[in-house]
Amino acid sequence: MADDSVVIQTVGDDAERPQGLRFVLLVFFATLATMAYDFTWTIVSVALPHMQGTFSTTSDQIAWVLIAFMLGSATATASAGWFSNRFGRKNLFLFATAGYTITLIGCGMSETLLEAAFWRFVQGLVGAPLIPLGQTIVVDAFPKHLHGKATSIWGVGVMLGSVAGPVGGGFLLEDFSWPWVFYVTVPVGIVAFIGTWLFVPNTPADKTAKFDWFGFATLVLGAGLMQLALARGEREEWLDSVEVMLEFAAAILFLYLFAVHTFFAKEPFVSRKLFVDRNFVIGMLFVGIIGSIIVLPNFLLPLMLQQIGGYPPVETGRMMMYRGGGVLLGLIIVGQLAERFTPKTLIVTGIAFMAVPAWFMAQWTVDVRFNDVAWTGFIQGFGGAFIWVPISTLALSHLGGKVQDQGYSLFYLFFELGSSIGVAGIVGQHLRDTQINHAALTEHIHPFNELFRYDAMERMFSASDPASLAAIEVEIGIQSTMIAYNNAFLTTFILMLALIPVLYLFRTKTPASGKESDVSGDVEPAAAE
Repeated sequence: MADDSVVIQTVGDDAERPQGLRFVLLVFFATLATMAYDFTWTIVSVALPHMQGTFSTTSDQIAWVLIAFMLGSATATASAGWFSNRFGRKNLFLFATAGYTITLIGCGMSETLLEAAFWRFVQGLVGAPLIPLGQTIVVDAFPKHLHGKATSIWGVGVMLGSVAGPVGGGFLLEDFSWPWVFYVTVPVGIVAFIGTWLFVPNTPADKTAKFDWFGFATLVLGAGLMQLALARGEREEWLDSVEVMLEFAAAILFLYLFAVHTFFAKEPFVSRKLFVDRNFVIGMLFVGIIGSIIVLPNFLLPLMLQQIGGYPPVETGRMMMYRGGGVLLGLIIVGQLAERFTPKTLIVTGIAFMAVPAWFMAQWTVDVRFNDVAWTGFIQGFGGAFIWVPISTLALSHLGGKVQDQGYSLFYLFFELGSSIGVAGIVGQHLRDTQINHAALTEHIHPFNELFRYDAMERMFSASDPASLAAIEVEIGIQSTMIAYNNAFLTTFILMLALIPVLYLFRTKTPASGKESDVSGDVEPAAAE
């Protein structure tokens, strides 16, 4: 039987860790590659309206630029842990950095939505290991008791990409065209590749590891088909579509087969030990819900600000920048507070910081102001940092050995799945609410409405004048779309509050021993013997 056990220590003696300048460069280049990956994520969000115009698509169609990326990312993230163990962490990180850099060129050269979606899928596929492995490389460079601070340092670096993305995207779109939001990151990817090759240490590759094709295939197909069903659901009218029903059924079947296979196989694709760790399982559930919330402003706000608010790309980028700035400041502060307060306290604080602005965003009108977007984005970003570091500590800090890379990969897989579910769900809700709102508002436009008899209204609109009716139709379209955005922000507010009870499912350190109360020994099912 292969050794599946969760070990407490991730690195041996402190002497094995890089020291001095090599330590600094290791952290810098591992973070730089992840930062470039995150930079592309945020900068593409700003470019979506321009890509939508170039490809002549609707809002739900252009969402495939994001959905295809997340679909590819989820597919690769599922297997990143095994490939890291089999070929070595450094080798996989180099491959991901090189592949991500090459796909940037393909994305920029796309001439149709289909081409853009294809290259974004490949980009997610090859670049997905950058986030889990980047964090693992940085965390492993620190002693175990500083893992919370290590996550904060890595997060600060990554969030620089989030801060620079919207602003850089705004200037690029103002002076150039949307393909440059991809081309601009190519030099950074090249530098990150060279730095990783020189300074990130090799980890031993387990050349005897057997690839569990059945486990891999069922996990990838289950996750991929679930995302595809969610992305296609609204456009195909959900369960009224045979296609969507078949995709849901197949996804459930493959995920069921993966679960059964993981429990009974002697050498499963994902160590079964991870699934008997209560904090890790709850952490995956929690981060999946968080993923469905955090990604929504990056998708909704650029579209709303440019289509409804009429802001140019530069102004949109400036407003989005405040969210990244809040995350940056939050990560710096939470790194200092991680050793003074319990993770649950920090997470509840973060939820409060994210929920309150969402309530105010649900009250916005079509005359939304710069300051409204700036302060809500900053506070939400600040709160997000108070969630991410503690949840990483609760779910991942005690993992090590062979399961460490698998644990980080699954953790980010659930984040990607949650992000995909969030985008697909909110796009569907937005389209449905827009149609409902438009129909409800149109019902009031008729000659018998007493409002049209007021002098002030008659000077602006007339129910019998075709030009006035056309102007009213435009205004109804704008208002119905804005109400749909309000409903989307209200949904995020409700989801944030629903997360609080989940926190009480986590187990914390026992006061006497200081150890995690749910870290157990080997667990092998009798049927596997």
